[in-house]
Amino acid sequence: MKTAFLILGAQRSGTSVTSHVLSEFGIDFGSDQHFIQGGHNPVFFELKWINEANNQLVQALGHCYTDFFFPTEQDWESDRFLEHEQNLKTQILQEWGESTSIGLKDPRFSLTFPVWQRVLTELGYSLNVILTFRSPSSFLKSNQSLFLNWEGWDVDRHLRFWLQFNLAATYFTRDLPVYFLSYEDLMTNPHRETEKLAEYFQLDRALIDRAAAVIDPAHYHHQAATETGVTLIDEYYQRLRSHTVSAIDYENYVRNSV
Repeated sequence: MKTAFLILGAQRSGTSVTSHVLSEFGIDFGSDQHFIQGGHNPVFFELKWINEANNQLVQALGHCYTDFFFPTEQDWESDRFLEHEQNLKTQILQEWGESTSIGLKDPRFSLTFPVWQRVLTELGYSLNVILTFRSPSSFLKSNQSLFLNWEGWDVDRHLRFWLQFNLAATYFTRDLPVYFLSYEDLMTNPHRETEKLAEYFQLDRALIDRAAAVIDPAHYHHQAATETGVTLIDEYYQRLRSHTVSAIDYENYVRNSV
């Protein structure tokens, strides 16, 4: 049985460190020569071609991934994605061949997940989905510090970006088991959270110590109070922590935002 781990969640929310932990358990994230910013420490574990493919998928909907938009399941069902999907199959086979346990990481999966689900399933992979999330106040500080053009982005826009990605991820993965992983918990209790991850996915327990050792508290920047003072945002963060966010939350949020 071939297995694909997909790491979802807003950027700056622990997707990279989660990928690093999984890689120590033998999950293959592809060639490090193909990662964005190769040689960067910490490693991003993000393949350039996956970034580009996801950008193309979002552009096919008339957006870029930083737009405030709400894709639905129906958006990804058009025949216009058939060529994209065939290209993805080719690239996956080129990157991993017949690897039986692979990892794919890109925050954009939160928006494009249905396409990847179809492609990977058709290639014979069963899916393991991990949704990493971070407190919105910490995410705000970290995202604001990114070397990106956030011109015109106020605090509200950053926080809505956090909510958009987390809610979209729960909406698109609603029919699958999802492992919710808190970045704060992972950084403050590395061994405990790594052990829980290994138990859930039946990974080699003999590798827990080695996997937990890659979590460096020195990379835990932009710590902040848990609450933002924005009731809606703080409420959804608590629901992420309790794993009670659902597809209905995304649908309601979309309805109230248009």
